[in-house]
Amino acid sequence: MAHKTRSEMPREWPIARKGTKYYTVANHDTGKAIPLVIALRDILGIVKTRREARYMLLNGELKVNGRIRKLEAYPVRLFDIVSIDKMKKSYKLIIDGKKVNFKEVSGKEENKKTVKIIGKVMLAKDKFQMNLDDGTNFIAKEKFGTGDSVVLSLRENKIEKIVPMKEGAKVLITSGKHAGKEGKVLEIKSDKKEYSIKLDEGEVVLPLRTLLAVD
Repeated sequence: MAHKTRSEMPREWPIARKGTKYYTVANHDTGKAIPLVIALRDILGIVKTRREARYMLLNGELKVNGRIRKLEAYPVRLFDIVSIDKMKKSYKLIIDGKKVNFKEVSGKEENKKTVKIIGKVMLAKDKFQMNLDDGTNFIAKEKFGTGDSVVLSLRENKIEKIVPMKEGAKVLITSGKHAGKEGKVLEIKSDKKEYSIKLDEGEVVLPLRTLLAVD
């Protein structure tokens, strides 16, 4: 399991940069993801020690997006749902101003996740593989494009809805100085790499990589 010095910790994490000298690094997606042990101990405060976190994980008490995860370095990404059935609690990793943080969710919200489509591969006539930003893939017959989003049912592990990235679409800004704000697509530039977005304070032009089409 890899570690880095605490001074290297992402500034988006809601954790004091002073403390123990090292912190655990997620076993993949290391630039963005929060390891489960840090989520449980340092952010949610569900456990006090790494040993307590490991006990929960090894006993199958924790799920990420509806699946039991047992590795303390397993990565929790933006909009993932962390559930502890024993406590009847679920938490969603969201953007909270310039930081990320967990928000308690319940009902329909704890069983749905919106993810950006980052790739499209043709497998056969009218059959495509959809590559998602969280590393998962789906086979789909529905029409979709790179940059669109999907709403996933975590309980059934299937696509509920495709949310197109188009003029008039509602979007969430996921990074940069406007992170966490919602807006509306006013114009898509000809190369589809920049988008004019209407915010409450005015219009901004942002790259597609910073935007997520939402319901």
